[in-house]
Amino acid sequence: MTFAEPTIRRGRPRDTAKDEAILLAAGDLFMEHGYEAVSVDAVAQKAAVSKATIYARYADKEALFRAVLTHECERVVAPSSFVPDPDQSLRDVLILLAERFLGLVTGEKAVGMHRVLVAESVRAPRVSELFYETAVETMKNRFADWLRAQTEAGRLAVRDPAGAAWRFLGAVKGEAHLRAALGLPPVPPDRLRTHIEACADEFIRAHAP
Repeated sequence: MTFAEPTIRRGRPRDTAKDEAILLAAGDLFMEHGYEAVSVDAVAQKAAVSKATIYARYADKEALFRAVLTHECERVVAPSSFVPDPDQSLRDVLILLAERFLGLVTGEKAVGMHRVLVAESVRAPRVSELFYETAVETMKNRFADWLRAQTEAGRLAVRDPAGAAWRFLGAVKGEAHLRAALGLPPVPPDRLRTHIEACADEFIRAHAP
């Protein structure tokens, strides 16, 4: 399972520096002003590129928004994170995934984007749908695929991988995400580590072969 591919137009070899500039500029603008208020012109100006350069890569603003979400998610939780590693214990893998997932959902950009999405959800529900499809659903699917692979290998016994993935990720978010969303001081590192380890241990006990 991979992130939904943004609609990209083919042409001359891509300039990766411009790719990065476009995604960073678009991400900053979407987070600051919201999806509806941001134009491709504004992104081009902030990224110091032409509109034609953006449209050579992305068919429209929706494709650009998807690409921004994909870029941020894969920056924190790379697809390789969900490749079963027989040399790592299940506990270590679950703890690592939990740490990376929390890094994604409690990061400054993620929290800022979450606030924008909540604010725009009534006026522009498509924005929330895009975020859910591109970031949330894809991460859940990747984790569920990993659980299926572990079950097939006999390391776990997960009868409902999709449901189990939701339960684990929801438990991991817990207090840390709520505090971040409300702008409160973060959970102390030692207590957060204890929470993550407990989530991993409880998950393994619940799905032991």
